[in-house]
Amino acid sequence: MALQSVGSGWEARPLQSKASMSVATGALSATQVLDMVSQAVAEVEDESGWLRVGERSANKVSVSIRDMTRESSEPVLFFDVEVDRAVGRVTVRTLITSYVVKSSGMSALVPMAKRRVVGFNAYRAFMDRYARMLSKADPAANVSFSGD
Repeated sequence: MALQSVGSGWEARPLQSKASMSVATGALSATQVLDMVSQAVAEVEDESGWLRVGERSANKVSVSIRDMTRESSEPVLFFDVEVDRAVGRVTVRTLITSYVVKSSGMSALVPMAKRRVVGFNAYRAFMDRYARMLSKADPAANVSFSGD
């Protein structure tokens, strides 16, 4: 089951589901930063997660993650890489849009905010790889992470 919000809103979501990366660059175009998403996805090696690039528009690339440790082939985490253009710079942000939480016999006793997001390690590996690629292409880029 994929969850987009739980309980009374944003606060009730697992902390990991709020993890994101933000980048501000003056040297790279929107097309360049979106092209790098596919490159970063291809270079992520995570033994438990498999990343796949989905739909692409002029301002966004969607990515899904399948958990290789599960029998089901359905993706367990979806995230977008969104681009915002401003005069003289491009801002990039990752955003988890849908996810599955780990469940066990004890999951009813664990508050939603403390549950683990399935596929998060692969998402984090993507953010690290993507940040390195952007920083290499534009050493002056401002890269920040939040929520993890």
